Amino acid sequence: MGRISGRLHKATDSWPLSDLCERCDIRLEQGAPKQKIDTVASPAAAVSGTLILLNYKAYIQNVAAIPGVVCLTSAELAPIVKEQLDTPIILVAERPRAAFGRILAIMFSPPSLEAGISGRAEIHPDAVIDPTAHIDAFAVIGRDCSIGPGSRIGAGTVLGEDVHLGANCAIGAHNVISHLHSGDGLKTGANCVIGKRGFGFEGQGEDSQFLPHLGRVVIGEGCDIGAGTTIDRGGLDDTVIGDYVRIDNLCHIAHNVVVGSNVIILAQAGIAGSVVIGKNCIIGGQVGIADHITLADNVVVASKSGVTKDLQEAGTYAGFPAMPAREFWLQMASARRKKSSPKP
Repeated sequence: MGRISGRLHKATDSWPLSDLCERCDIRLEQGAPKQKIDTVASPAAAVSGTLILLNYKAYIQNVAAIPGVVCLTSAELAPIVKEQLDTPIILVAERPRAAFGRILAIMFSPPSLEAGISGRAEIHPDAVIDPTAHIDAFAVIGRDCSIGPGSRIGAGTVLGEDVHLGANCAIGAHNVISHLHSGDGLKTGANCVIGKRGFGFEGQGEDSQFLPHLGRVVIGEGCDIGAGTTIDRGGLDDTVIGDYVRIDNLCHIAHNVVVGSNVIILAQAGIAGSVVIGKNCIIGGQVGIADHITLADNVVVASKSGVTKDLQEAGTYAGFPAMPAREFWLQMASARRKKSSPKP
C-alpha cells in the first residue's frame, strides 16, 4: 500500500514571511519579505505558496515540479533546493523542524479558554483557584489543592488532595491526580494517573504486608506527559521529575524515581522503583529499567533494551542486559554470521 495523500492545512489568518522569520529565528534566503502565507502541508500535499518542511534530501524530488513552494530547510540543503525546485521561496533555520514547530504554533494556536469554573465542576471549599484559571465540566478539585494563574483543568479530571499546580499548566481530560507539586507549564494528556500509591509490599500471598506511601510527586517546569502515563508517589521521600522532561504515552514511573532535567522517555517505557536517571538522557520505547539502577547524564538507551545494572558513563546502550551499543551490534552480527554459516 502506498503513502496516503497528504492534506493542506489553512489557517484563519495570514502572515508575512518577514514577520514569521523575525519571530521564529529564520533567515529568508530567497523570496519577497512581504509575501504572506496561510497554508502548510507535508511535501506529499504541497502546492504553490504552501509552507513545507524540507529537512531530508529525499523529500526534494516530491516538490521539484511545483512552482513557488515556500520551503523551510537547513543551510546544507538550501543550495540543492534552489537548484532543483521551480522558483522556490527558501527559508533557512539552524534547526528547521523546531522552527517549523514555532510557525505552526503561531498559525494554528488553539483559541484561548475563558477564565472561570464550569457550573458542572465540583470544587472543595478549601481549594485555591486563581481567577485566571479555567476548570472544565465534571472536574473535581479536592481539599488542599491550588491551581496557578492561566492553568486549565480538563473535563472529568479529578484532583484529589495535596495537588499544587504552577502557572499555565494544562491538565488533560480524565486525569486522576493527587499528592503532586508541579512547576509552571506542566502539560498532561488524557487519562494520566499521577500520585497514586506505589507497588510496595513485603512478602507474598496472604501474609504480604503493604507499605503505605507518604511521599509526593514533584515535577519541575515545562514538563510534558503523554496520555495514559502513570507516575507513582514516593514511599517516604518524593518521586522527582526535573525541568523540561518529555514523557511519551503509556509510560510507567514507579515510586521514588528521580528523573533529571531535559530527559526524554519514549512510549511504553517502564521504570522501576528508586531508579535515578541523569540529565539529558533518552530512554527508548519499551525500555525496562530495573529497580535501584542509576544512569549517568547523557545516556541513551535504545528501544526494547533492558537495563539491569548501573550505566555509569555517557553513551548509547542497547540489548538485554543493556551494554554499550557497539558491543551489542557486534555480538548480533557475529551471531547472524554463525547462524548462516554452513555446517561442517
